[in-house]
Amino acid sequence: MARRFLMEKRVFFAMKKWLTLALGPAISVAIIYVLIGDDLGAVHDELTQARYVYLLPAGGLLVAGLLTRAMRWHVLTDQRLSIWHSFHILNVGYFLSSLVPLRLGDVARAYMTTRLEPPVAAFTAISTIVIERLLDLLALIAMIGLMLLLLDVPSEVTSAGAVVSMMALLASLALAALALKPAWALTVLRWMLQRFPLLERFDHQARLQHFIEGVQPMGQPRIAVGALLWTVVSWAFSLAAGYIILFMLFDSPTLAATVSLIVLATLSVALPAVPGNLGPFEGAVVGGLWIGGMVASASPPENAPAVALGVVLHALTLAIYITLGLVGLVVEHASVRQITHGAKSFAEESSTEASAQPRSIAQESVS
Repeated sequence: MARRFLMEKRVFFAMKKWLTLALGPAISVAIIYVLIGDDLGAVHDELTQARYVYLLPAGGLLVAGLLTRAMRWHVLTDQRLSIWHSFHILNVGYFLSSLVPLRLGDVARAYMTTRLEPPVAAFTAISTIVIERLLDLLALIAMIGLMLLLLDVPSEVTSAGAVVSMMALLASLALAALALKPAWALTVLRWMLQRFPLLERFDHQARLQHFIEGVQPMGQPRIAVGALLWTVVSWAFSLAAGYIILFMLFDSPTLAATVSLIVLATLSVALPAVPGNLGPFEGAVVGGLWIGGMVASASPPENAPAVALGVVLHALTLAIYITLGLVGLVVEHASVRQITHGAKSFAEESSTEASAQPRSIAQESVS
């Protein structure tokens, strides 16, 4: 059964890989054509008139955001990962996620921690990355609520924003409860597996166990407060960078436009695209500025300032990721080929181990 499930799992990921590689270029080209059409001259005019002096403070704030995220990872590992290694390994992860297909950055980060002296266990690193994703998701939900509250929208939509913010608060409370009482989740899963044995084949035991390992550090007040603090600071730097770079092409940026820009740009990474997320990122910038009232239309030629801003912001972000990622590889004495190969091998081994559990939670609760 375990071997059969492993084969099914590998087939699923293989199909997902080829689907992503096939759809990515098509989606990127389609979005770029919709954004620009035949009116490339309007975007060129905006780029020639831009005030590029604002790139310096915006870039500095983006780098500061990376540093605060490294501080958060340092806290989540309970200082087992130094700030120096945390910063450089984090940058390598962002570098790989931006340019390598299938976004191996997070797995690469976990693999690189095992090369340190003393090493940090890969699953420990993965658990902390799980917390990072949960904290960022909660922050994103809160910003979506803020975006809806700031925009001039009907009261029904404003109420939806309040509901979304409340959901973020409830999710935070649930995360805290799970961190303090991890046995509750196992009890619920045992109850479900006893009543729905079909769920056994999906190996929820290993997944839940890794998830619990990830959130348990949040049960320590010192780590929880530090992680939450650095999350807020890192997103504040992102918002500040987005607000400042708007001055490159707009005279009166607004907080609503900034929040919309950051929210949609963050969500754009979920879409299949060519490496570098070319197309979806620019489309998200245009959509955010249109929703925020900075451009009259999301279609050409009215969207030309937003397209130009998206191109410059995307180039700035990639330049930072590439530069700091290459520096990180040098500092950590690694190469792209070595890290990607190690990350893929680690992912395959983890999949095999997770799929070969000899006993289930339901069986353990009976014995």
